[in-house]
This record gives sequence, C-alpha cells and structure tokens, in this order.
Amino acid sequence: MPLKIALLGPATLAGEKLLELLDESTFEVDTLTLFEPEEQAGRSLMFRGHAHRTRPLDAFDSSLPQLTFVCEAELGPELKQALLAAPGRVIDLYPQRYEVGQVFLTVPELNGDELASLDPGRVIGIPNSATIAAALALAPLHRACEILKANLVLLSPVSSAGHPGVEALASETARLLNGRDPESGHFGQQIAFNLIPQVGTLLDSGYTDIEAAVRTQLPLVLDDEGLELEVSAVQVPVFYGDMVVIQAETHQPLNMDEVQQLMDKAPGVCFDQHAKQVPSLIKDAIGQQQVVVARLRPGAEGEAGFALHAMIDDLGRGSALTALGAAMRLVTEG
Repeated sequence: MPLKIALLGPATLAGEKLLELLDESTFEVDTLTLFEPEEQAGRSLMFRGHAHRTRPLDAFDSSLPQLTFVCEAELGPELKQALLAAPGRVIDLYPQRYEVGQVFLTVPELNGDELASLDPGRVIGIPNSATIAAALALAPLHRACEILKANLVLLSPVSSAGHPGVEALASETARLLNGRDPESGHFGQQIAFNLIPQVGTLLDSGYTDIEAAVRTQLPLVLDDEGLELEVSAVQVPVFYGDMVVIQAETHQPLNMDEVQQLMDKAPGVCFDQHAKQVPSLIKDAIGQQQVVVARLRPGAEGEAGFALHAMIDDLGRGSALTALGAAMRLVTEG
C-alpha cells in the first residue's frame, strides 16, 4: 500500500542519500513532503520525475504522514515531542536525542523482526554508521564464541561532520596542493593530510559524543547490555567511509577453520578469508551495500579472542540504507 511520507532534512548528507535511495527503490510512495530549516526551505527537489518544493520545519504536522524519516540533527523540543506523539511511524537517524524507553535501535539484519510489533509512539532509531559496521561484523562472531570485552578504534571520515566537514577537507587540500596556507575551517585546525584524535564534541566524561554513542548503541543492537566496550575515535582526512578496528576478548576461542562459513551465513557482511589482496575502503566498501570485513585473525597465542577491521560506506550502507531497510521491514511485516 502506498504511504504518505515525510522527510526532515533532505539537505543533509544522509538526507540526500536517503532521498536518492528512496527514489531508486520499489518502495510505494503516495505523497512525499520535504521539510528543512527555514533558511533553506523553498528549494525544489526532484523525486521520481516530479519536483517537490521543501517546506520549513515549523510547518511539519506529525499527524499527517504515515511514515516520517528524520535526517536533521538539530530539532527544537516542540518538534521532538511532536515526533513522539506522531500516530505514524518515525525513523530517526539521531536516536541519541531520545530517552532509552522512547526509542528502539535497529539494524534490520539483526533485529528487524521486532519492528512490526513495536508499541505505537516508539521511535525507530538508526545507529551511527560505525555502530552498524561493528554490529554486523561482530554479530556472527558473538554468537559463535561470546564476546566479553571489545576495544574499538573508529577511523571517521569528514562526512561525519556533514557538508561543512566535506567542504573543509576539499578546500584545505586544494589550497595546500597549490602551495597556500590551508585556512583551517570547520574542524578548528588543519584536517587535510592530518589526523585529529577527536571526533565530535568532547563530553565531561572524557569521551566524545560519537564514542559515547557507540558505547551505548552497540550492546543494545547486539542484545547484550553486559558487553564491555572501550571506544576511541580518530578524525581522518577521508571524505566518506568508516573503518572500525576491533580487538575482542571472548569466552570461547574462535575456530578459524569455520570462520569463512560463519561469515558467509551472516547477513550484510562480505569477508574473504583467502583474498589475494587486502580490501580497502575506497575500492571495496564505498558504493557497496555490505560491511567489508578484513584481516580477521585469532588473538595472541593462549588467549581467547580475535581482531578485525570492518569498513562501511557511511552514507549508503550506513545510516540511509539502514533507515530504508527498516521502512521496508515495516511495510512487508507490519
């Protein structure tokens, strides 16, 4: 049945990608209404051959759409309450704005069967792309050998900061290659040809908001709130694509003879134990709809555990495709 759909934030990187994926999908759409901040409203965007003029966020009426996608990071308290009171389903790419009981975090390949039975008024939250990459890579291994503790290092692209991050890297790189000073922008210091040991806003705890989000989200998605996590993030001078480097301690040793078969059965994951060349982010992950796992290896001799690298297209396979996947599950199973 065609649905009345609203999309908040079509000008964001994730919003642009979601609109593109929705346009190319078989998802049945009755009406599509686009909302964005007042200073951007009034633009005309194409969707399935028709122009749609965007409206200001203040004009959003949560009682009208049957399904609302939220790709806008900054929302006022009144709009947040309107989303919680919406009679239709709400899929939000920024679940950290809600209390724990108000939102259900989903990666459809892992817990999508629970979506159709959610209580009305509970927001469907989409984890950040690093959490999605880690969850899909770890889920089959967690079932096989029970992960007790994991250390994660997130190598985050500038797209994690939206359009300003992408524009900063492009501008600084161009200036430096032309022998000029970089005039650092969004990141407060040079990001081109540099590494910055902070992604997002630094919290009182010493973690950044990105690190804290992964620590909160990953145990929930893996359905193991006792899982111990340590997370560190590094801002890297790459436009798109997350890489997560993981070292895990497990209850049972990982049987490397069974790893390929285990990963082949896992949804949303690509792994080749005998690849002649190690996969890379640009060549193998960007533009793909799977998480690419590389260098999966056992822990040190005598220790139960493993290490791996997981790579993901942060906009495509990450937040946007996961949001669309959640919507598809709602339609087919709701």
